[in-house]
Amino acid sequence: MRLPLLILLLGTAGFLVLIWSMPHYAAALTCVVFLFLAQAIRHLRTLRLRGRPLGLALSWAALSLLVLDDAFSIRDHICDPLEWTCQGDPSRAAIAEKLSKTRGKHLIMVRYDQDHNLHDEWVYNGAEIDSAKVLWARELDPAQNAKLFAYFKDRQIWLVEPDTDNTELIPYPVLAAPPED
Repeated sequence: MRLPLLILLLGTAGFLVLIWSMPHYAAALTCVVFLFLAQAIRHLRTLRLRGRPLGLALSWAALSLLVLDDAFSIRDHICDPLEWTCQGDPSRAAIAEKLSKTRGKHLIMVRYDQDHNLHDEWVYNGAEIDSAKVLWARELDPAQNAKLFAYFKDRQIWLVEPDTDNTELIPYPVLAAPPED
């Protein structure tokens, strides 16, 4: 276990040296962590209380609870509660929920600032774009926007600026300019 411990220590030191780090940077240490968990369960299995194999029951219980928890999470489509990115920005979700309860179809144009955090993405849609009630699109130049508006002419168009005020939903000022070819 000395080599895995050395790998864990060096990998952790390298991870902590980074100024900006994301959880997936530590992915290289996953195998080492699982090795330590397997070793811990192996040692737990040897635990005895008054001659009874208590550790064996505890190890089976721990593994069974882990499998059950994962199975229920998969069945219920539950994401990791520590990761806000699983559900997206709460403001985006609130806007989508609000518009899904209104009449008609909607197209939301998202205007990002120049220094927008690329990990805070607002523009993503389901597979059935044409039939979706609420669509998200990144604002482009006027000619490209006009083509998009012409294609989705049956939708009410909104503007959201996540970097300025991520809760405000403004009717989009559509200019009556024909798309350039």
